[in-house]
Amino acid sequence: MGSEKNPGARDHAGSRMAVVFMACLLMLAVWMTSSLHARVSVSKDIETPVDTAVDTRQATQRSREKWDAQRQKLAEEYDRLKTENEQLAFANKNLTQRAGDLERINQNLTREKEECRRIRTELAPFLKALLDRLTSLVEADAPFLSRERNDRLARLAVILDDPEITIAEKYRKMMEALFVEAEYGNTVEVYREKIVVDGTQVLADIFRMGRVALFFLTLDRESAGIFDMAKNQWHPLDKSRVPDIEAVVEMAAKHRPMEVVALPLGAIAPERRDQK
Repeated sequence: MGSEKNPGARDHAGSRMAVVFMACLLMLAVWMTSSLHARVSVSKDIETPVDTAVDTRQATQRSREKWDAQRQKLAEEYDRLKTENEQLAFANKNLTQRAGDLERINQNLTREKEECRRIRTELAPFLKALLDRLTSLVEADAPFLSRERNDRLARLAVILDDPEITIAEKYRKMMEALFVEAEYGNTVEVYREKIVVDGTQVLADIFRMGRVALFFLTLDRESAGIFDMAKNQWHPLDKSRVPDIEAVVEMAAKHRPMEVVALPLGAIAPERRDQK
Protein backbone atom coordinates (compact mmCIF):
# COMPACT_ATOMS: atom_id res chain seq x y z
CA MET A 1 0.00 0.00 0.00
CA GLY A 2 2.92 2.23 0.81
CA SER A 3 4.15 1.66 -2.58
CA GLU A 4 0.68 2.55 -3.99
CA LYS A 5 0.44 5.88 -2.09
CA ASN A 6 3.74 7.23 -3.32
CA PRO A 7 2.81 7.27 -6.97
CA GLY A 8 -0.34 9.26 -6.13
CA ALA A 9 1.60 11.73 -4.10
CA ARG A 10 3.99 12.14 -6.89
CA ASP A 11 1.20 12.75 -9.33
CA HIS A 12 -0.37 15.28 -7.03
CA ALA A 13 2.95 17.01 -6.49
CA GLY A 14 3.54 17.04 -10.20
CA SER A 15 0.17 18.55 -10.80
CA ARG A 16 0.83 21.25 -8.27
CA MET A 17 4.19 22.01 -9.83
CA ALA A 18 2.59 22.17 -13.23
CA VAL A 19 0.01 24.59 -11.90
CA VAL A 20 2.72 26.65 -10.29
CA PHE A 21 4.75 26.60 -13.47
CA MET A 22 1.76 27.60 -15.50
CA ALA A 23 1.08 30.36 -13.05
CA CYS A 24 4.67 31.47 -13.33
CA LEU A 25 4.46 31.43 -17.08
CA LEU A 26 1.27 33.37 -16.94
CA MET A 27 2.72 35.88 -14.56
CA LEU A 28 5.82 36.14 -16.74
CA ALA A 29 3.69 36.71 -19.78
CA VAL A 30 1.66 39.31 -17.93
CA TRP A 31 4.84 40.97 -16.69
CA MET A 32 6.41 40.98 -20.10
CA THR A 33 3.28 42.41 -21.60
CA SER A 34 3.11 45.05 -18.90
CA SER A 35 6.79 45.79 -19.32
CA LEU A 36 6.36 46.09 -23.05
CA HIS A 37 3.38 48.40 -22.61
CA ALA A 38 5.37 50.38 -20.05
CA ARG A 39 8.32 50.70 -22.38
CA VAL A 40 6.06 51.77 -25.24
CA SER A 41 4.37 54.33 -22.99
CA VAL A 42 7.70 55.62 -21.67
CA SER A 43 9.08 55.77 -25.19
CA LYS A 44 6.07 57.77 -26.31
CA ASP A 45 6.31 60.04 -23.27
CA ILE A 46 9.97 60.73 -24.08
CA GLU A 47 9.68 61.03 -27.87
CA THR A 48 6.81 63.54 -27.74
CA PRO A 49 8.71 66.20 -25.70
CA VAL A 50 11.85 65.61 -27.76
CA ASP A 51 9.97 66.11 -31.02
CA THR A 52 8.31 69.16 -29.57
CA ALA A 53 11.68 70.52 -28.41
CA VAL A 54 13.22 69.90 -31.85
CA ASP A 55 10.30 71.59 -33.59
CA THR A 56 10.49 74.47 -31.16
CA ARG A 57 14.23 74.83 -31.70
CA GLN A 58 13.82 74.73 -35.45
CA ALA A 59 11.02 77.29 -35.29
CA THR A 60 13.15 79.43 -33.01
CA GLN A 61 16.08 79.13 -35.42
CA ARG A 62 13.88 80.11 -38.36
CA SER A 63 12.47 83.03 -36.39
CA ARG A 64 15.97 84.12 -35.40
CA GLU A 65 17.19 83.91 -38.98
CA LYS A 66 14.16 85.85 -40.14
CA TRP A 67 14.72 88.45 -37.44
CA ASP A 68 18.42 88.71 -38.30
CA ALA A 69 17.54 89.28 -41.94
CA GLN A 70 14.89 91.84 -40.97
CA ARG A 71 17.27 93.50 -38.53
CA GLN A 72 19.96 93.72 -41.24
CA LYS A 73 17.43 95.20 -43.63
CA LEU A 74 16.26 97.68 -40.99
CA ALA A 75 19.87 98.58 -40.19
CA GLU A 76 20.57 99.23 -43.88
CA GLU A 77 17.36 101.26 -44.18
CA TYR A 78 18.37 103.22 -41.07
CA ASP A 79 21.81 103.96 -42.51
CA ARG A 80 20.23 105.01 -45.81
CA LEU A 81 17.72 107.27 -44.10
CA LYS A 82 20.44 108.69 -41.87
CA THR A 83 22.59 109.52 -44.90
CA GLU A 84 19.59 110.95 -46.73
CA ASN A 85 18.69 113.01 -43.68
CA GLU A 86 22.23 114.41 -43.51
CA GLN A 87 22.08 115.27 -47.21
CA LEU A 88 18.68 116.90 -46.79
CA ALA A 89 19.93 118.82 -43.75
CA PHE A 90 22.91 120.05 -45.77
CA ALA A 91 20.67 120.95 -48.72
CA ASN A 92 18.24 122.69 -46.39
CA LYS A 93 21.11 124.70 -44.90
CA ASN A 94 22.26 125.71 -48.36
CA LEU A 95 18.72 126.55 -49.43
CA THR A 96 18.21 128.60 -46.28
CA GLN A 97 21.41 130.48 -46.98
CA ARG A 98 20.42 130.89 -50.62
CA ALA A 99 17.00 132.13 -49.58
CA GLY A 100 18.70 134.71 -47.37
CA ASP A 101 20.95 135.77 -50.23
CA LEU A 102 17.98 136.01 -52.59
CA GLU A 103 16.08 138.04 -50.05
CA ARG A 104 18.98 140.47 -49.77
CA ILE A 105 19.25 140.59 -53.56
CA ASN A 106 15.52 141.23 -53.79
CA GLN A 107 15.80 144.04 -51.27
CA ASN A 108 18.71 145.54 -53.21
CA LEU A 109 16.77 145.24 -56.45
CA THR A 110 13.77 146.88 -54.83
CA ARG A 111 15.96 149.76 -53.69
CA GLU A 112 17.55 150.00 -57.12
CA LYS A 113 14.12 149.95 -58.72
CA GLU A 114 12.99 152.80 -56.52
CA GLU A 115 16.22 154.64 -57.28
CA CYS A 116 15.74 154.08 -61.01
CA ARG A 117 12.19 155.33 -60.75
CA ARG A 118 13.43 158.43 -58.96
CA ILE A 119 16.23 158.96 -61.47
CA ARG A 120 13.83 158.43 -64.37
CA THR A 121 11.45 160.97 -62.90
CA GLU A 122 14.25 163.50 -62.43
CA LEU A 123 16.21 162.63 -65.58
CA ALA A 124 13.41 163.19 -68.09
CA PRO A 125 13.10 166.95 -67.42
CA PHE A 126 16.89 167.19 -67.13
CA LEU A 127 17.35 165.73 -70.61
CA LYS A 128 14.70 168.07 -71.97
CA ALA A 129 16.48 171.07 -70.47
CA LEU A 130 19.81 169.77 -71.79
CA LEU A 131 18.35 169.53 -75.29
CA ASP A 132 17.16 173.14 -75.07
CA ARG A 133 20.65 174.26 -74.02
CA LEU A 134 22.24 172.25 -76.83
CA THR A 135 19.82 173.75 -79.34
CA SER A 136 20.68 177.24 -78.14
CA LEU A 137 24.38 176.42 -78.42
CA VAL A 138 24.03 175.26 -82.01
CA GLU A 139 22.00 178.33 -82.93
CA ALA A 140 24.59 180.66 -81.38
CA ASP A 141 27.58 178.70 -82.73
CA ALA A 142 29.39 179.17 -85.98
CA PRO A 143 27.29 177.96 -88.92
CA PHE A 144 29.21 174.79 -89.77
CA LEU A 145 27.43 171.56 -90.72
CA SER A 146 24.17 173.33 -89.94
CA ARG A 147 21.87 170.78 -91.59
CA GLU A 148 23.62 167.79 -90.02
CA ARG A 149 23.59 169.33 -86.54
CA ASN A 150 19.98 170.52 -86.74
CA ASP A 151 18.81 167.14 -88.05
CA ARG A 152 20.55 165.45 -85.12
CA LEU A 153 18.81 167.74 -82.67
CA ALA A 154 15.44 167.14 -84.34
CA ARG A 155 15.87 163.36 -84.09
CA LEU A 156 16.93 163.73 -80.48
CA ALA A 157 13.80 165.75 -79.70
CA VAL A 158 11.61 162.98 -81.20
CA ILE A 159 13.41 160.36 -79.11
CA LEU A 160 12.96 162.30 -75.88
CA ASP A 161 9.23 162.70 -76.54
CA ASP A 162 8.69 158.99 -77.35
CA PRO A 163 7.25 157.18 -74.30
CA GLU A 164 8.12 153.78 -75.80
CA ILE A 165 11.86 154.50 -75.62
CA THR A 166 13.53 153.78 -72.29
CA ILE A 167 15.11 156.54 -70.28
CA ALA A 168 18.45 154.76 -70.62
CA GLU A 169 18.26 154.90 -74.43
CA LYS A 170 17.26 158.58 -74.28
CA TYR A 171 20.22 159.29 -72.03
CA ARG A 172 22.56 157.40 -74.39
CA LYS A 173 21.38 159.36 -77.41
CA MET A 174 21.82 162.63 -75.55
CA MET A 175 25.37 161.69 -74.55
CA GLU A 176 26.14 160.80 -78.18
CA ALA A 177 24.95 164.23 -79.32
CA LEU A 178 26.99 165.98 -76.64
CA PHE A 179 30.06 163.93 -77.53
CA VAL A 180 29.76 164.83 -81.22
CA GLU A 181 29.40 168.51 -80.39
CA ALA A 182 32.38 168.32 -78.04
CA GLU A 183 34.50 166.62 -80.72
CA TYR A 184 33.94 169.52 -83.08
CA GLY A 185 36.33 171.53 -80.90
CA ASN A 186 39.17 169.03 -81.39
CA THR A 187 38.96 168.29 -85.12
CA VAL A 188 39.40 169.97 -88.49
CA GLU A 189 37.49 169.18 -91.64
CA VAL A 190 36.57 170.41 -95.08
CA TYR A 191 33.09 170.23 -96.55
CA ARG A 192 31.28 171.93 -99.43
CA GLU A 193 28.34 174.25 -98.81
CA LYS A 194 26.52 177.23 -100.20
CA ILE A 195 27.13 180.45 -98.24
CA VAL A 196 26.24 184.12 -98.62
CA VAL A 197 29.16 186.53 -99.09
CA ASP A 198 28.37 190.23 -99.42
CA GLY A 199 24.78 189.39 -100.34
CA THR A 200 25.75 186.84 -103.01
CA GLN A 201 25.25 183.10 -102.66
CA VAL A 202 28.46 181.24 -103.32
CA LEU A 203 29.30 177.50 -103.44
CA ALA A 204 32.58 177.11 -101.59
CA ASP A 205 34.80 174.69 -99.68
CA ILE A 206 34.49 175.38 -95.97
CA PHE A 207 37.51 174.74 -93.75
CA ARG A 208 36.59 174.32 -90.08
CA MET A 209 39.44 174.66 -87.62
CA GLY A 210 37.86 173.23 -84.47
CA ARG A 211 35.59 175.86 -83.02
CA VAL A 212 38.21 178.56 -83.44
CA ALA A 213 37.50 179.70 -86.97
CA LEU A 214 35.74 179.01 -90.27
CA PHE A 215 37.27 179.83 -93.63
CA PHE A 216 35.83 179.58 -97.12
CA LEU A 217 37.52 179.09 -100.47
CA THR A 218 35.59 179.47 -103.69
CA LEU A 219 35.71 176.59 -106.17
CA ASP A 220 37.62 178.71 -108.69
CA ARG A 221 40.24 179.41 -105.98
CA GLU A 222 39.94 183.12 -106.70
CA SER A 223 38.42 184.23 -103.44
CA ALA A 224 38.71 183.29 -99.76
CA GLY A 225 37.24 184.58 -96.56
CA ILE A 226 36.45 184.04 -92.87
CA PHE A 227 33.30 183.89 -90.79
CA ASP A 228 32.95 186.82 -88.43
CA MET A 229 31.47 185.43 -85.21
CA ALA A 230 30.69 188.90 -83.88
CA LYS A 231 28.77 189.91 -87.00
CA ASN A 232 27.51 186.38 -87.70
CA GLN A 233 28.36 186.70 -91.39
CA TRP A 234 31.01 185.78 -93.95
CA HIS A 235 33.66 188.35 -94.96
CA PRO A 236 36.13 188.06 -97.84
CA LEU A 237 39.83 188.35 -97.11
CA ASP A 238 42.53 189.97 -99.18
CA LYS A 239 43.57 187.92 -102.20
CA SER A 240 47.00 187.49 -100.64
CA ARG A 241 45.37 185.14 -98.15
CA VAL A 242 44.03 182.80 -100.83
CA PRO A 243 47.19 180.62 -101.06
CA ASP A 244 47.22 180.04 -97.28
CA ILE A 245 43.52 179.20 -97.19
CA GLU A 246 43.93 176.92 -100.21
CA ALA A 247 46.86 175.18 -98.47
CA VAL A 248 44.91 174.39 -95.27
CA VAL A 249 41.92 173.24 -97.31
CA GLU A 250 44.10 170.77 -99.23
CA MET A 251 45.82 169.60 -96.01
CA ALA A 252 42.48 169.02 -94.27
CA ALA A 253 41.31 167.07 -97.32
CA LYS A 254 44.60 165.09 -97.16
CA HIS A 255 45.59 166.21 -100.65
CA ARG A 256 48.96 167.56 -99.51
CA PRO A 257 51.34 166.97 -96.59
CA MET A 258 51.05 168.92 -93.39
CA GLU A 259 52.97 172.18 -93.02
CA VAL A 260 52.87 175.33 -90.95
CA VAL A 261 50.56 177.98 -92.38
CA ALA A 262 49.86 181.47 -91.03
CA LEU A 263 46.13 182.13 -90.88
CA PRO A 264 44.60 185.55 -90.29
CA LEU A 265 43.08 184.86 -86.88
CA GLY A 266 42.14 188.10 -85.16
CA ALA A 267 43.11 190.14 -88.22
CA ILE A 268 39.67 190.62 -89.76
CA ALA A 269 39.03 194.14 -88.58
CA PRO A 270 42.38 195.60 -89.75
CA GLU A 271 42.07 193.98 -93.14
CA ARG A 272 38.57 195.36 -93.55
CA ARG A 273 39.89 198.83 -92.61
CA ASP A 274 42.62 198.52 -95.22
CA GLN A 275 40.03 197.64 -97.81
CA LYS A 276 38.13 200.82 -96.90
